[in-house]
Amino acid sequence: MQAEGRPSLGAASLRVLTFLILTALAATIVVVQQRGSGAYVAEFSATDPAEAPHVLAGMRVADWIAAGLPAPGRFFADHALRLPAPGLAAGAALHPLAQGLWIAALGPGTPAVLLLPAFLAALLTVGAGWVAARATGPLPGVAVGAVLMAAVPLRAAAITVGLDLPLALLALGAALAVAGFLAAGQMRFMLLYAAAAIAAVLTAPQGAALLGLPFLALALGGRPGLLLRRAFWLPLLPIALLAGLWLLVFPAARGLAAPTLDQAQAALLAAAAALRAGLGDAFLVLAAVGALAAVVNAWRGIPAARPMAAVTALAACLLAGLALSGAPVDPVRALPLAAPAAILSAYGAISLLRLLSTGWDTVFGLAVALVLLLAAMPALLEPVRKRAIGMDEVAEAVIAKKQDLPVVLVAASPGGEGALIAATAQRDRARTAFVVPLARRAAGATPDALMADIAALGASFLVIEATPGARALPAVQSAILAAEAAVAAHPDRFRLVGTYPRPDGGGEVRLYAVSGAPRPDAATLRQRLAAGAGG
Repeated sequence: MQAEGRPSLGAASLRVLTFLILTALAATIVVVQQRGSGAYVAEFSATDPAEAPHVLAGMRVADWIAAGLPAPGRFFADHALRLPAPGLAAGAALHPLAQGLWIAALGPGTPAVLLLPAFLAALLTVGAGWVAARATGPLPGVAVGAVLMAAVPLRAAAITVGLDLPLALLALGAALAVAGFLAAGQMRFMLLYAAAAIAAVLTAPQGAALLGLPFLALALGGRPGLLLRRAFWLPLLPIALLAGLWLLVFPAARGLAAPTLDQAQAALLAAAAALRAGLGDAFLVLAAVGALAAVVNAWRGIPAARPMAAVTALAACLLAGLALSGAPVDPVRALPLAAPAAILSAYGAISLLRLLSTGWDTVFGLAVALVLLLAAMPALLEPVRKRAIGMDEVAEAVIAKKQDLPVVLVAASPGGEGALIAATAQRDRARTAFVVPLARRAAGATPDALMADIAALGASFLVIEATPGARALPAVQSAILAAEAAVAAHPDRFRLVGTYPRPDGGGEVRLYAVSGAPRPDAATLRQRLAAGAGG
């Protein structure tokens, strides 16, 4: 006999199937958005310098799997010499593993790599809509999913490979688990929260903001008595152990270092500005109303309000995390806040209408859905583009020469470096090429030092990103000037292979073939790269 209050197997299966169908539909829409934005023909790191290191970290894991799982330390060190991934956050271990498994299964092509963020974005939008539908009705829930799909933060995150999208999804999952504990007080929900919180910490340092979520949710949800239960405390032990050890072993992963008051205030203002730009003022006002209504209704003992109280606690924890990090916040970095804001805006709108009258749930649902969809229209007018920067053609030209050990020196911005390294990794399946960023080496500051580096490494190619953006960075400008001076001083050693203008008209990338440099063997080359030859 079916237990009272629990759905039958058939009903649960129908819900799961509906969720999967909606997720597949949302993923299809995101893929269309990706293609329309130009993401499939643009390089990784074309818009965000941090993107290529994430892709390269995943490729390392995929190559490691393809090599038969050799000793990881030596393998990853050698891979980093060939294809460096500077700027990768220490302690961010879960995303490279997931990305590597994905690349190992589908390949390193840009559409295949971007399919993972497409599915993550679909899960986030459908999940947020599902949560909103449980509290406000199906029509506002559908509207919440559509609002997120149109929001600039999600559209921008879906065309790049980064940590904000998986962090947003894990944060929402953690809030749902805590909401289940608020309703039932059962340990299984806290175990789910523990899994989500640990995964968030292993995904990005900012995931540590979720560690205070259950305490705040119990306070806002009117269930402080649950603090006395073992079911609350026992699942927190693995969080304290694993997350604490991770943050201790990787000091750079401590993303919540104490900032100054000015930095915290600036981070909060930047987060508010990013949400205003990504969602709009109306959503923020309605979200504030929804947060207040959730706390009041939860303390009044209304069960349906407790999930919204957990979402409110999630938004507060994420805001606190941004304030404590003091890091710059742009629309993509504010993505984890977008889902709670959209959910609470729907709850705030329906709560305001219910103050006027009761018994009109269908009409109120239609009205809320219409208001949310109309308020989301301006976000659709904001273009989200990802344009090529010329490094794809450079990598293709280098690999087309089919040299045994091509060493490519690159004088470029961090985004240009990452784009070239990732594009080379996508094409050089045999892993013969070495890409060496000049701006990150001691050599290359002067033409003579650059020529010494070329001789020591047996460089085959020189890439120069001649763009205003690259020249605006002092270290990059020094490398570019040294490279251009070396080419001018030794015209017999450098032959222009090609010039690749940026489609946006913002400069060009030049590829030179270098001659006259004896090429060392692979072992000697690795030693010199590891020792910083020329510097």
